[in-house]
Amino acid sequence: MTIVMSFIPRGKLIGMKVYNPDGVLVGTVQDVALPLGGGELAIQVMTKNRSIETIEWNKIEAIGDIIILREKIELKEGEGAPIPPEPAKGRSGLRKLFKLEEKPRCPICGRKLSYIKEYGRWYCRHCKKYV
Repeated sequence: MTIVMSFIPRGKLIGMKVYNPDGVLVGTVQDVALPLGGGELAIQVMTKNRSIETIEWNKIEAIGDIIILREKIELKEGEGAPIPPEPAKGRSGLRKLFKLEEKPRCPICGRKLSYIKEYGRWYCRHCKKYV
């Protein structure tokens, strides 16, 4: 019997949606957490309630286009603002999502976006991604 090891790059994990086994959205992966002095690798998830949850690797059931957990994670209600909806593709979708008077925030990390005029797009300097 041959065991095939597969590796998932950190860049693929960041921004992935995390779901409970019952299909309810938990949040979005913000980073990978490395334990000091031993222990298990984990992911840090920005929950839909705007709190950071650290989930150990052994609590993950499957990873593909999304991450599915083995056990349900209970989220505390009323912690912070909810994550804004996914922006529509194209500039007209961004205009509908964001009021032009206020500076929009990144749907992944929640930090303020920068408008890159030469590309006509919003950019998150923390996530290093265009929205």
